[in-house]
Amino acid sequence: MQKELQKLSWKKIQELVPHKIDTVLFPVGTVEAHGAAALGTDNLIPQSMAEYLAGKIECLIAPILNYGITKSLYGYPGSLTLRPESFEMVVTDILKSLHDVGFKRIVILNGHGGNNNELKSAALQFFNTYRKKIAVIHWWMLCDDLVKEFYGQEGGHAGIDETAMVQAIDESYVDKSLYDENMPYLYRPGADIYPIPGSILLYREGEGLPDFDLTKAGEFQKKVFEYIENYIRLIFARWDKI
Repeated sequence: MQKELQKLSWKKIQELVPHKIDTVLFPVGTVEAHGAAALGTDNLIPQSMAEYLAGKIECLIAPILNYGITKSLYGYPGSLTLRPESFEMVVTDILKSLHDVGFKRIVILNGHGGNNNELKSAALQFFNTYRKKIAVIHWWMLCDDLVKEFYGQEGGHAGIDETAMVQAIDESYVDKSLYDENMPYLYRPGADIYPIPGSILLYREGEGLPDFDLTKAGEFQKKVFEYIENYIRLIFARWDKI
């Protein structure tokens, strides 16, 4: 069955929601520099995650919000952004629309750290207003221990974890030949720099560089998808008891 909301007719949605399907996945990302990977990495990952999950749980997929809050990497060619207040208002309006369609549970799949605060605020406002269940999943944070377990090191922006995830979607989205030693930058919380002097951001010395191993990328993606699926199932089971 087709799971993407925008590819279904309104009559089909009327038939399905909420009588047969009451859950919607809402992928969110942004467009920004990601080292040797595609500008849309933060969109491609949550969209692929939604497509996987839609095959495992009863849900539909809302159209992805491709524009987010790009901050320190905005100065790199191709990077796009919304103002934080604009982004939060757009998310708030979309959540209200999904409520009005009839969905009772919403899972936001976020692919970009710059969106975190505004998504949290919009989700809490949505819950307080409509009393409908909502979860925001920041996949790279939720899977932090999984990254360390699988790769033996911490990930980073456009680092070993993100590059693997987007490479597993389509290897053409990553071009190893573009990688150079000036891309990685060890992030230091004591300095705010715009644009930040590196499109691969590492958070621990000597850890997180992409390894471009396609086989390992596929294995890692599988583990991440399964981890997110199990976590969402846990949330749903607990919600059902409230």
